[in-house]
Amino acid sequence: MVSPIPTSWKCFILKTLRGDPFQPVTRNCTDTYFDGVPVRIYQPMETPQSSLPAIVYFHGGGWVRWDVDFHHSTVNTIASGIDNAVMVQVEYRRAPEHIFPAAADDCTKATLYLIRHAKDYHIDANRVAVIGDSAGGNLAAAVSQRLTFDAKYKDVPKLKLQGLIYPCLQAFDLNLPSYQQHGHHVAVPLMKSKMIWYWSLYLQGNDELVKYFATNNHTSSKAKKSSFADFVSHDHIPNKFKYGEYVPPKSDDFGEEGVYQSIKKTLLNPDFAPLMRKDLRGLPEAYILISEFDVLRDDGILYGHRLEEAGVKVTWQHYDAGIHGMLTDNADYGSFNLFKLDAAVKSMEDLINFLKSVV
Repeated sequence: MVSPIPTSWKCFILKTLRGDPFQPVTRNCTDTYFDGVPVRIYQPMETPQSSLPAIVYFHGGGWVRWDVDFHHSTVNTIASGIDNAVMVQVEYRRAPEHIFPAAADDCTKATLYLIRHAKDYHIDANRVAVIGDSAGGNLAAAVSQRLTFDAKYKDVPKLKLQGLIYPCLQAFDLNLPSYQQHGHHVAVPLMKSKMIWYWSLYLQGNDELVKYFATNNHTSSKAKKSSFADFVSHDHIPNKFKYGEYVPPKSDDFGEEGVYQSIKKTLLNPDFAPLMRKDLRGLPEAYILISEFDVLRDDGILYGHRLEEAGVKVTWQHYDAGIHGMLTDNADYGSFNLFKLDAAVKSMEDLINFLKSVV
């Protein structure tokens, strides 16, 4: 949970312990609440003379793990790199104690609060972006869709940007090329077994769906022939990404109808799986970062393809040597030392440069 210390000391301590190859500490950090949701605000040290853009960040961790402390160094690096902007990191409720839509609700509430109280933080309400990595990318896409399409938000200023960093955007087909190619190798940080466990916990708070997710039996034969199946069609994945262990679908005549009917309402809900929304026209500009060696690579490809078809401007960043989680500057991630990868350094530089030019 967020530290109760509302000073920049927490930022200074964490920054000193973890280090930062990009920038020194240049932010004034405060832990507070937006409409009851814990957040950490990263503000310039000097009071701005004009309204600034704002970036709301939703951290990854499969809706289950990690918090604002874990992602602090990453967010502070981005904030320091952009310099002339305010960043807010949201401490949303996590599964299995709080299943869908708790995380999406918290992220929506925090974003709306910031927009509606923009002047209190020297922010331009028309220059607010949402960004997230992994599960946070799912939440960034979901919040963008809610604020765009929900009638009750029609008077809220439109978001400037949705930044989706190796996002997970659907659980309809868990046998896409990237799942097949990179889901079973222990050399990658996010294996298929872990990702389907996250989906199951987020959906219903336990791991009972894992055995169905593992074999793609959680949908029915009829569902695999529906219009929703086209959203995840392997035909939309460029051939250059179909290599190695990939095997094209040989049949759609399998599945568990009972399981599908029990989860269908959530599985097809765009708040849970943003890729499943039928009409994406009108969404804010998107920045999509995908990594080659990542089970979620194809989620980003499919969503970006559909956004472009809907007339939404998309900036693509694909890293051939990239892996899932590489943007996370945290020694606690494990033995992978992700932030030292060339692709990780390049992806952070590219993200910061893009944000400086757009928001």
